[in-house]
Amino acid sequence: MRILIVKLGAIGDVLRTTSVLAGLREKYPDAQLDWLTSPSGREILLNNRFIDSVVLWDERQELPKYDLVIGLEDELKVGKLVSRLAQGKIIGAYADKDQMTYTPSAWFDMSAISKYGLKKANLLKQNNRLTFQQHMADLLGVEVGAYVFQLTAEEIEYGEKVVRAIGFSRDERIIGINTGAGQRWQLKSLGIEKTIDLIKQIQKRLGLASLILGGADEQERNDIITKETGMPNSDSHSLRNFAGIINQCHALVSSDSLAMHFGIALQKRLVVFFGPTSPYEIELYDLGEKVVPPLDCLTCYKKTCDRKPNCMEEISVKELFEAVQRVVR
Repeated sequence: MRILIVKLGAIGDVLRTTSVLAGLREKYPDAQLDWLTSPSGREILLNNRFIDSVVLWDERQELPKYDLVIGLEDELKVGKLVSRLAQGKIIGAYADKDQMTYTPSAWFDMSAISKYGLKKANLLKQNNRLTFQQHMADLLGVEVGAYVFQLTAEEIEYGEKVVRAIGFSRDERIIGINTGAGQRWQLKSLGIEKTIDLIKQIQKRLGLASLILGGADEQERNDIITKETGMPNSDSHSLRNFAGIINQCHALVSSDSLAMHFGIALQKRLVVFFGPTSPYEIELYDLGEKVVPPLDCLTCYKKTCDRKPNCMEEISVKELFEAVQRVVR
């Protein structure tokens, strides 16, 4: 039997989708299991013991037919490929002529291709209380699983060298701070002043040092945070080396971002704050706490907001610090 998973991005979504792999292997122990993804997705899937082959989107013309195709994207061009490659069963999203549709799925009922229309889809998403993993388990008929992500010895060593070069000792407990969220989701970012205040309280009241984390989009804000707190900025690194640095942290304070997903995959202690995206979809696997402001407009998935104060402004440093205190102790 040949099975193909079609999940291209975003990177954090690819990482959390690895939670279905153990269940699929248990259900189809002798199957050839391939994954079609993007170049950044392939980096996430390297060394994955459950996958036989990772194929890039640009290589899709070389793919054979499959007995089961699992479509997890809602774009029409991807849906057409899912339909073309399936000689047997399709689960998830696919194209029927020039129209996207999907097999029965509460997950896709909340999506842009929802059979109920976008207005009701958004309402369903706001009212959803199941994690992504629970939705995927229901869709595929498997058990909820953990993320599957394995750093190489070289990547672990890279993270160790970075934090030692910064000045951290081998036995020091480091709190990773990833409060930005890139350019696309700026409304998910915690304010710079609040981040500075939180780091100072962690140092003063818990005696713990912080490592400022983020990608290229966060470097300007992170430089300000470093200057005001005296805590080091880890700078930008490749995807897997970034994970290697997070691996050196004892705990992680993060937005709903790739850093959060790496923290989950590497089983770090976590404090994650939410605003425009759903806290209910995220499975923390008992690794920590979620901080969610008391607003009825959450899970709006808006890039900008006119509400004053907005969801990020409603999150207090006191709430975050107390969550960190519980998590690290």
